[in-house]
Amino acid sequence: MIIEDSSYLAESLVDMLSIHDHTAIVAPTGKEGVDLAIKHEPDLILLDIRLPDIDGYEVYRQIRESDWGKNAKIVVLTASESVETISKNIDLPVDQVLFKPDWSVKDLLAKIESYL
Repeated sequence: MIIEDSSYLAESLVDMLSIHDHTAIVAPTGKEGVDLAIKHEPDLILLDIRLPDIDGYEVYRQIRESDWGKNAKIVVLTASESVETISKNIDLPVDQVLFKPDWSVKDLLAKIESYL
C-alpha cells in the first residue's frame, strides 16, 4: 500500500512495483490511507509524512491502534523530516525510513523484499 499525496510519485511507485510482481493500492490522503489499510490489511505500507489532511505521524498512530496495525510493516518515505524528528514523533526504527530523493528503486525494492 502507498499513502502518498503526489500522484506522480504514487503512480511511479505502482508501476515500479508491478514490474517486480507486486500490487499496490494508493491512498492520496492520510484519512483514506488509514481506512484502506485497516480494511485491506496490506503486507507493507509506504507512508509519506506530509499529507494534505492528517500527517503521516497521525496515520501511523491510527494504524497502530487497530488490532491488525499493531504489527503492520510500515516504511516512511519523506523529503522533509529528519531521523530525529521522525523518532521523536513515532516509534519507528531508523532502517524503516527512506529519504526522498536519496533512495533509488534498488534501495526501495530491497527494503520491500526484506519486509515481505
